[in-house]
This record gives sequence, structure tokens and C-alpha cells, in this order.
Amino acid sequence: MNFVATHLRGVLRKPARLALTGIAITVAAFFATAAMLTHDIAKATALSTLTTIPSGVDQVLYSDGSEPLSQLDKVRHAPGVVDATGRMVASLNVNGKHYQLTADPGSGPLSRIHVIEGAYPHGPNEIAASATSGLAIGSVLKSLKVTAIVDAPSGDGAAVYMADTALLAVAPAQLSRIDIVGSSSLPGVQNADEARDEALAAADSKIESLLAVLTAFVIVAVIAALLVATSTFRIVFAQRIRQTALLRAVGAPRRKLVRAFLAEGALVGLVAGVIGAGTAIGVGYLVAFLLGVSGPGPALPFTPLVVVVSILVTMLAALAPARSASRVSPLEALRVTDADRDSSTASWLRVAIGVVLLAAAGLVTYKAFGDGIVATSRPGGAVLHFLLLTIASGTLTFCALLALGPVLLRPVLRGIGAVVAPLGPTVRLAVQGVGGAPRRAAAVSAVVALGTGLLTGVLVGGESVRAFNDAEVAAAFPADVEVTAAKEDQPIPDAVLAKLDGLKFRIAREALIVNGAPASLNVSDVDIAKLPLVGDIRTTGGSLDDLGPGRAAVSTGYAEILHVKLGDTLSFGELHIKVAAIVVGESIAGVGVAINHADLSHLGVPERPTNALLTTDSPPSFGDAAQVTVLSQYRDERRDLVASLEILALAVLALTLLIAVVGVGTTAALSVVERRRESGMLRAIGLTRLALGGITVSEAALHGVVGVLFGLIIGIPHAWLAVLSLGLGAPLTVPVPLLLGTSAGLIVLTMIAGLLPARRAARETPVTAMRVD
Repeated sequence: MNFVATHLRGVLRKPARLALTGIAITVAAFFATAAMLTHDIAKATALSTLTTIPSGVDQVLYSDGSEPLSQLDKVRHAPGVVDATGRMVASLNVNGKHYQLTADPGSGPLSRIHVIEGAYPHGPNEIAASATSGLAIGSVLKSLKVTAIVDAPSGDGAAVYMADTALLAVAPAQLSRIDIVGSSSLPGVQNADEARDEALAAADSKIESLLAVLTAFVIVAVIAALLVATSTFRIVFAQRIRQTALLRAVGAPRRKLVRAFLAEGALVGLVAGVIGAGTAIGVGYLVAFLLGVSGPGPALPFTPLVVVVSILVTMLAALAPARSASRVSPLEALRVTDADRDSSTASWLRVAIGVVLLAAAGLVTYKAFGDGIVATSRPGGAVLHFLLLTIASGTLTFCALLALGPVLLRPVLRGIGAVVAPLGPTVRLAVQGVGGAPRRAAAVSAVVALGTGLLTGVLVGGESVRAFNDAEVAAAFPADVEVTAAKEDQPIPDAVLAKLDGLKFRIAREALIVNGAPASLNVSDVDIAKLPLVGDIRTTGGSLDDLGPGRAAVSTGYAEILHVKLGDTLSFGELHIKVAAIVVGESIAGVGVAINHADLSHLGVPERPTNALLTTDSPPSFGDAAQVTVLSQYRDERRDLVASLEILALAVLALTLLIAVVGVGTTAALSVVERRRESGMLRAIGLTRLALGGITVSEAALHGVVGVLFGLIIGIPHAWLAVLSLGLGAPLTVPVPLLLGTSAGLIVLTMIAGLLPARRAARETPVTAMRVD
């Protein structure tokens, strides 16, 4: 007798049950695939935000300082070069407003922009304007007519564009780099990927943290898919105890039943993997299009591997539930119900396994602290190392929850029951119904806990990183515009100072002795309390209110370099200044140390200001007399990057919540089928259809409540570990209102998941529901 075929035929006779399993696994496969695609898309987002090398560039050649036109002509006619463009920027000041005149071909793989209105310029007196420049088609800037509006990188700010040779014809500009499509052997040519990596490292040393976080998301996705699939199969296989017992009664060996269950898992994994991966790729292209970056091309060759892994993961997920189901006694076929049964030996074994797993999670966390997770100075690869330890700790803790879930569920339900008892008999019956099948309830609640824990981690970690980033950006770029002298380290000319009404201060290069060691760095007398963005500046120690004569503020970046802490003394010759505040960020208005005006004068620094900060939407122009830097562009660039990555992270984790909701709906639907006798009895003794449906919905909501509680308990501590892993020095920020709102939303979603099963339960009549299958 072919028991595998018999088993599969029995499964196919219940297509709804198989479809519910397939939906959950499809969503899990979608999650894993989408996380990998998100890694590629987010990396492309970082590349487009932090570097100026388009994704279609194959090689780059940095300028040797010779005449730009001759360099461009030489490269364009070199063997192997398909196309090339020069990167140049010139200043364009019109009526006191500054525009960045930038060279760009306007289309093709070498372009950093794309036209959204009009036609890209080809004539010598035509330009294209960025959408943020405030210009319209037909506007004229110094005889240059705007013919197109383009979508451009936010870091370019108010910019106008034209071809490289056309730019050289209207403004003097220095060639910085030549981007090449093709493969040439010119001396000095560099691979574009290597150049991007160098540009990323130069733009922001924390890019390693970004990519490490994305790598962590991929690992979490695989773990989540495995855990969710295991829980789903455990729920589904538990519903077929009588069918399995009948097969055992007619002589089916356990090993063949295990093969049958694994064959079912492989079939579900194949179909779910293809559907999930294909859907994820389609959504990936849509997200890439909306973000204006290249699609998930690098991930496409791995799609067959994703399907294979989906099959293997699904079979692995089915293995433990299959072995458990195959051990059922043939006498189970004679039982009337398939209620959850759990021996005291199994309960003690679960407790022992759970305690061991919690101890292992504690040891992993202890190792992380021993390896220096709280330090902000990190060697290369340390961020990913600590994130992997955090993931390991979270996974072990979640596995402990799976083991201890049925044991923990009873006291938790007793507490919930005491709280909701005044709500009436419907809710009390729901509590008893959930408690009557603790293993099944614990499994589905664990799925909700997984989604809640990951969402909590992203919300808490995202809020902490965003608050830290806002504070760091506010300290480094505390105004919209900075004005400095045309020559570095020189005071601003009097004619320029007369036109400025912003905050003026001095920056000087000074020698000091810190902890007995000599050091030299930029020191300023900027009045931090008068900075336009002082409300966003944060301290890790001390207070800005304590600043004054003899007291200094040091950025966290320079405090790490100088090895100083709050209360230490900075010595400038005979002048001793105490560190009264440590400000979050790499710098404070461009310097590492800010001291009092009188203290800086005491060091012999001239009184004339070298810098000025302005709050304005229209940067002034002083020609060659002074240099104007638009700081708001850098703020927007940093904030846009954090916002884009947070959106991507939430999009991936939304899939986990979808898995949780599907798991709750699956459990509720299977519970309705399993408990038809119980439903019929309740209807027979007078329970209304509305009340019976209310019990099913309430049970689904209770799964959500229990899952949310466990998820918050697991998620918040591991979010803190994840923030520490990044090495930013960011304090933990818990968005309590947001967490409460999302927790309530999750519970509502689990209630919604129970609506359709509740409707089906309410339609049962007492006579139909009490029939023997």
C-alpha cells in the first residue's frame, strides 16, 4: 500500500486546509525574498544618496588637472569606451540666489537625473532645472533658458544641468572625474564599484552599519520564515490526528508517514516559493521605481536558489511536527475529539528546554557586552558581528518562548480572564477555548509575538537612530547657510559682515593638552544657545545650560578621539577649561570643541568673525569676497537616507505581521472545523449565532493579546541591543504612544482575521454541527 499517496489524497480532499497552509508559507517565502531584495534596493538607495557615481557606470577616471576638453576627447576616443561624460560643477549666482551648474548628459546609464517635464537641453544657452530649484520651464538665468524640469538627487540642492561640453562653453569649471561605460585600458582608470566603495567610506564611515543592518534583515527573514512555517505545520498536522491514527491502524509505518508529511511540505514549499519569490520581485521593481533607484537586478540570478531554499526550509519546518504527528497511537482514531494533550513529562521537558535556551540567550548577550558592544569605536566588521549576536540572542529567546509557551499560557490567560471577566460570558468562553488547546494557542501566539517583536525592534531602533541622527545633524549643520571668507582661516571681510545679521563666531586652530597628551584641533566660540537648531541638539553628559567662561562643550566624536569625559580638563597653555557638556555628533558647527568667547580671546585669537550662520531659503551671493555653503542640503541628504531605509525596513516587517494575521486566521478557521460538535452543542443550548461568532473573534483577539505581550517583552530589550550594535552612542528611545497604537492595531488585525471563520461558525445549525464525520 502506498501510504504516501494515500496521505496526499486525504490532504487533497480538504483543499481549504491545504490552501490555508499554502497562504502562510507563501507569505513567509515572500518575506524572505523581499528581505534579500530590500538589501539590494537599499544599497542602491545609499549609493545614489551618498555617491555621485551612477549605477550604470563601469569605470571612472579622476582628472589629472589638465585641460578638461582635451581629457574628455582623449577618453571618448579611447579603445573600449562606449560612452563617457565629465563631472564638473560651476557656481551660478542670480539676483542673490545661488544655483549649482552641474554637468550631466540628461539620459542613459551615465545620467544622475531624469526628465519629468520638457526636453533636456542640447543647445549652448539652454539648461534643465531640478524640481527643488523653484524654476519653471521658460525661466532665464543669465541668458540661459530653462527647457526641462528634472528629478535630481536631493544632495544637489537648487541645481541646473547641461551637457559637459556645453557647460565649459558658458562657465569656467574644473573637471573632477570622467565616468565611462565600457572597458578601457587607459592609465589611471578605476573600477566603478571600487570607486563607489571609496566614495561611501569617504562620505560616511557609518555606511558599514547600514549594510550590516540590511544583512541582518536577510538573516532575520530566513529565521522568521523557518519559525513561522514550523508553527503553521504544527497547527495543521495537529488537526489530522484522526486521519493519521487511521493510517497507523491499517499498518502505515512511522517512517512512511514522516515521508508523507515531508512530501506534503515539499509540495507546499515549491508552490509557495515560486509564488512568493515571483510576487516579491514584482513588488521589488515597484518599490525601486517609486524610490527612483535601479531595480533588484543583482538578486534575480538567486531566484531559483530562493525556491530551492524555500522547499528545504519548508521540509525542515515540517520535520518536527511530522515526527510528532507520526507518533500518534492507532487508538486515537477512536477518540471523538482531537483536543490538545500534553503529558506532565512533556511539560517538564519543555520547561527544561526553555530554561536552557534562555540561559544560552543570556550567555550570547554576556559575550556581546564582553566584546565591547557599548563602545562607539569599532574595527571593521564589528557592527555585523554584534548584530549577529543580537539576532542569535533574539532567536534563542524566541525558541525558548516556543518551548515555554504552553506552560506560560495558562497563568497569562488566568490574568487576562480576571481582567475581561466583566465583559460577559462570550469573552469568558473564549478564554476557556484558547486555554483548552494550549499548544495550538501557544504556536499561533508565537507567530504574533514574532511579528510584534520585530516591529517593536524596528520602531524602537528606528526612533533611537532617527533621534540620534537628528541631534547629530543639528549639531553639525545647525543653520541653513554658512558664510566664510574666500580664503580658509581668514576673517570675513567687513563689507560682507555688514550685510549679515546671523550668528557670527570664530574658528581657530589651537594646541591643547588633554590628559597629559598634546593635541591640535579646531576650536570655536560659537554660542550654542543661539544656534537656530539648538532645540534638536542633545547631550550624552552635562547640560548646555552649564556652558560659560572656563567651560567647554565637546562633541561625542572628538571626546572619543581625545579620550575625555564629562568633568575632564582641557589645557590651552595656562588656560584650563572644564568639559561641561558632551554633545551628540561628530562636530559642533564644524569644530570639535566650543568654548566661551572671552576664553578664545584670552588665547590671542583676533576678534573678527571667521564664520556666520544664517537661516534663509535664499542663500546670498558675495562673489569672490566670501564663500557660501548651503548646510540644509546636507541635513536633507542625511534625513532622506534614514527615512528611506526606515520605510524599507517597515515594508519588510509588514510582511511578518501579514504572516501573523494569516496564522491567526488559519488557526481560527481550522478551529471552527475541528470544534463543530462543540459549536453545535452551544447552539443547541440556546447560544445565538452572533454570540457564537463573537467567541471565535474573541479567541482570535486573545491570540493577538498574548502575542503582543510576549513580543513587547522580547522586542524592546533586543531593540536596545541592536542600537548598541550600531556603535552610534545613541541613547535608547522608546516611542511609547506609537508602540501602544501599533499593539492595538495588531490586536484589531487578529480580530479581523477571525471574522470569516466566525461567520462560518455562526452558520452551523445544531443538527448539522452535531453529526459525526
